[in-house]
Amino acid sequence: MAHNSLSGGLPTELGQLNDLGPPSPGGCGIDDPCPLGVQLKMNDFNVGHNEITGTIPTELGALTHLRILDLTNNNLTGSVPLELGELTALQVLYLRENSLGGSLPDGLFENMTELRYVLLQENSLEGAVPPEVGRLKKVNNVYMYANRLSSVLPEEIGEMTNAREIKLQDNYISGTIPGSIGKLFNLRHLDLYNNRMTGDVPPGIANLTNLKELYIQNIHLTPVRQRYCRMRIPNVGKYNWRIMREEFRHYTSVMCNDMHDTEFTFNNLQTSGSFDAAA
Repeated sequence: MAHNSLSGGLPTELGQLNDLGPPSPGGCGIDDPCPLGVQLKMNDFNVGHNEITGTIPTELGALTHLRILDLTNNNLTGSVPLELGELTALQVLYLRENSLGGSLPDGLFENMTELRYVLLQENSLEGAVPPEVGRLKKVNNVYMYANRLSSVLPEEIGEMTNAREIKLQDNYISGTIPGSIGKLFNLRHLDLYNNRMTGDVPPGIANLTNLKELYIQNIHLTPVRQRYCRMRIPNVGKYNWRIMREEFRHYTSVMCNDMHDTEFTFNNLQTSGSFDAAA
């Protein structure tokens, strides 16, 4: 039902769709037809790119055979219901591009260990990235950017050992970059830009040999300021500092006494007062 002009709310009766299904998790197959009156289990529910309003029905948690739940790009409001955590077979969770708010409930990801793709970006989600994300051992992509997430990132984020892409930019996340990031050996894209984090990038970043794109704030770039001791570095905004990952140990081995602070190093010359624009 995706890519239509459906409006109104999602009916709570959706949770009853599989009431007549077979007791076995596999359901009925081509060589094992369903008995009369028994229905197949629903695996994929996709109503993305419509104009659906209201909240996400808690009853969707009863569709325990779902592998794909796609509510992308609607006008859904309210919070993400904890009952979605009962979808233990779910591999794809797309709630992106809505108006969902509130915090992600504690325990949401506790038993969703089959998840491969978690796309929650472009909502108004608040609070913290829950520590249960560490249980998502099979997850490939975690997108939670362009929300209102705050608090610190949990160390458990380093337990998502199969993760390829983590995008958390454009939030209000505080604290430091967790040292456990260095355990994500399969990571290819890490974006933490435009948050409220402090401190240096952790040394474990040098272990991420598959990392192609790394986007972080200037405040995390002490190794770069050491390497280019007391030099001005162009402030290009969001920038790929992959080279820092590749040469991290070399950068950190350089001694730089009385290095410029972050603001002076990366500000343009006019702002720093070191250059007279009129001249």
